[in-house]
Amino acid sequence: MDNKILIDPSEDRINIAKKVSKLALPIIFSNLLYTVETSVSLILVSGISSTAVAGVGYSNSMLWFIYSLMALSYTGTSVLVAQRVGAGKDPSPAFLWGLILAFLIALPLTFFGTDITTAIMMQFGASKEVAEVSHQYLEPIFLFITVGFIIEVFYAAYNGYGDTKTPFKIGFFMSLIDVVFSYLLIYGKFGLPRLEVAGAGWGIVLSEIYGLLAYLYLYIAHRRPFPVRLDVGKDVLLKILRIGSPTALERAITSLSFNIFVGMIARFGDKALAAHQVGLRVESVSFMVGFGFMIASTIVSGQNFGAGNYKGLQRGISTIAHLTALIMGLAGVFLLLFPREFSYLFVKDPEVVDLAVYYLVIVALSQPQMAYASVYSGALKGMGKTYIPLMINISSFWLFRIIPSYVFLKLFPSPIVPWVFMSVETTLRALIFYLAYRRIISKLTSPTIKELPAP
Repeated sequence: MDNKILIDPSEDRINIAKKVSKLALPIIFSNLLYTVETSVSLILVSGISSTAVAGVGYSNSMLWFIYSLMALSYTGTSVLVAQRVGAGKDPSPAFLWGLILAFLIALPLTFFGTDITTAIMMQFGASKEVAEVSHQYLEPIFLFITVGFIIEVFYAAYNGYGDTKTPFKIGFFMSLIDVVFSYLLIYGKFGLPRLEVAGAGWGIVLSEIYGLLAYLYLYIAHRRPFPVRLDVGKDVLLKILRIGSPTALERAITSLSFNIFVGMIARFGDKALAAHQVGLRVESVSFMVGFGFMIASTIVSGQNFGAGNYKGLQRGISTIAHLTALIMGLAGVFLLLFPREFSYLFVKDPEVVDLAVYYLVIVALSQPQMAYASVYSGALKGMGKTYIPLMINISSFWLFRIIPSYVFLKLFPSPIVPWVFMSVETTLRALIFYLAYRRIISKLTSPTIKELPAP
């Protein structure tokens, strides 16, 4: 199979970096396209009001919580496909179970997702006005949430197989459709109804319908990325649940915790919340680089782990980690130098921009640490050790971010306080992930552990 990404332990790091970059760049560009989508949504609705910006931004944060449920089938599919490819086995069962689980998880959300999400937002401190805007935006998205969940499984299967270019090509047209139709429907252009904030939601829906049709066409007409056999072995389902459940739980609790964290900022008013959302959008360019290499590290780790190539796994992950830290460190420099200019791309309110500048300067200092945390987390997931990121992410978020923020906000009531602890927590989490990864990889590469021959 020419799609295997197996690393020779003696391979030159530059060659490894080139090999991994070919894998990671389409993922990075795919996620940057998603960032452009959400950013354009904020820019478009900014013409309505700052409340619309806060509502759409907060809704997207809450959608991370909802999509954490998808991690059960997404992570299980991606990791098992990668491991089975590395071991020379048919990846079909992992893909089919991923689709089944995604549909079953998404179906109830179609009916109850919007009301539950906006109710949680209000509990976390969002104003009634922000919640009403969010309801308009989320209603069409949840109506077609099953489509979004199923697309994620296709995406996971392609990535696990080692084909990251095809999802990027599909994602490009999805982003284009989203941006064009969001603009047309928000402002009612060319005879279409003026839906305002709801138009941004319908733009996402139309793009996802296209994405699903594109993936179905590739599988039915071209059998890509691999031929699918109707094999749904019970053992594969159990493995998906064992691998995916910790990640789903991790993302659900982390996302919920993140929204509790955002709620601390929301209590300082809509402008502080808008500044936080603007800062997130600017920082997301750097974050998506880390996210792309994290997925690449999961693929490299999964395939080499499946092949029993543990020393190659170690060298590959080490190279990915340092490369990602270098790139995100450079991104941090730009955030330090041009925070105001970046902020003005999303909002013109001077008070919101001033607050967003504080956010960007603070988080710029923790970009390399975020890189290391992302890559080592991805490596552990690729090995199937998904329970470790579960424990690290949850404990780190609460011990080093939420609790200190809560305590110090009583002494210094300012949104700057939680932003500072956000950067501190990222640094400590990176260190803990490195120590956990080193402990696991040292056992695997110990002389007493014999490497399995690659199939």
